[in-house]
Amino acid sequence: MKKIFVVLFALLVFLPSAWSKTITVYNFGKKIEIKNPDRFVVLFPQALPFVFMINASDGLVGYPGMGRNAVPYFSGQLILKKMPDFLKKVIDVGYPFGPSIEKIVALKPGFIVNVNMQADNEQFEKLGIPVIGFSACFGNLNDLYQSINSLGEATNHVKDAQKLISYYKHTVEYVESHLNGIKEKPKVLYLSYQGPKGNKLTSGGQFDTLVNDIIQKAGGISVSRNVKGKFGQISKEDILKWQPDFILLGSGNKKTIQNIYADKDLRYVAAIIHKRVYLVPQDGGSLYSNWFAPEKAPLGLLWCAKLLHPQRFKSLNLKSQADYYYKTFWNINPDEIHIIGLKN
Repeated sequence: MKKIFVVLFALLVFLPSAWSKTITVYNFGKKIEIKNPDRFVVLFPQALPFVFMINASDGLVGYPGMGRNAVPYFSGQLILKKMPDFLKKVIDVGYPFGPSIEKIVALKPGFIVNVNMQADNEQFEKLGIPVIGFSACFGNLNDLYQSINSLGEATNHVKDAQKLISYYKHTVEYVESHLNGIKEKPKVLYLSYQGPKGNKLTSGGQFDTLVNDIIQKAGGISVSRNVKGKFGQISKEDILKWQPDFILLGSGNKKTIQNIYADKDLRYVAAIIHKRVYLVPQDGGSLYSNWFAPEKAPLGLLWCAKLLHPQRFKSLNLKSQADYYYKTFWNINPDEIHIIGLKN
């Protein structure tokens, strides 16, 4: 009996982390103390896929299902493949910018993951629930790295988070090494939405700076990088003025591309003349799961770089890269993934 007490005493002295759940996270320069890391709620839809990519879903208790228990916006089909009982196991806490406070409090989360610039985060902190800020498309890749790292620390999945960050960084290094000395950079326009009659165009702009970062690192010039406004809405006049060499669609289909080519107002745009309008590859048919989404940024970077500079990336096999991504970070058989818009 005496030996047992000696062993227990040693554990208390030399392994305090095994007995204490409190975790300290430095999130964008802010020190955050998390007392119960085993339960958390994700309010920011773009952050949700990363929970699964770093294998931290065991602690997930709430998500933004828009009040209708909907499939997650970003990589929802992948999430359901990895966790088939997701909609039964994880509670819908409402809209990301107007969630049910009552539901969140009832779940007793140790912390909340929300968009880094969300002003409403203060209300949760007043309730004693710390908030981990996540940048996703609202920042560049370096901001995304910080976000992934903080999520890994908060969920006690640091190694998995670092593995994912390393994958991002190695992909960037690979592309940069192949673009070394590049002089000609084509002008690129990213459209996140194409209205039914071409009367509502939104771009990456300042609203989606991650896309700008991807285009730039892929050896292009994002013509909409200085667009202002909440959703970066642009006009056909803007497109005519910018004269992009490539137009990339974040949502849409072949019919959308045909409509753009048939638009008489745009017939003198360089991308139209040279038939350079492309759909950003997407999986599962989801409009919010294209390869420019934060959780697929490395694939989007590789695809964009090869599209803009094919001679520099002749040996790059995009299908193989995609297979590695889905198998490594989602543990999903690549044969189960239907990718739309991919041409190797």
